[in-house]
Amino acid sequence: MTPPTHTREQGIRVHYLANLGGLLAVAGLDHHPPDLLLGVLLEVAARVPQLSEQQRAKLCHRGQARLAERAAEKRAWNAWQRARELHRLDLSTAETRRLLAAVAGPNAAARAGDPAACLLRALREAR
Repeated sequence: MTPPTHTREQGIRVHYLANLGGLLAVAGLDHHPPDLLLGVLLEVAARVPQLSEQQRAKLCHRGQARLAERAAEKRAWNAWQRARELHRLDLSTAETRRLLAAVAGPNAAARAGDPAACLLRALREAR
């Protein structure tokens, strides 16, 4: 049997990101170039914290109605909920070795050629 090329958590994240791309398509933005899309999203991201509760509710209602029209509401919400359970961490090799030692013991960390792969394997085995 071929070992998996990615973890379940990585699969969930990829699925979530694909759904975000789908939302761009539902909004009719998928035909624009990436630099323009990112600029638009950065502009919107800067404005969102300044929205009133009434404005947020209005935008949520509009988005829910569009998702419902496309029968995509459940899929989008499920992907969002699953993605909220993921936590992205950037660790140095030394930090990964220390974490591996804490999870699997100092011998495992000392023997690890690829500490990140060993840590993921130890976490899967600890279930």
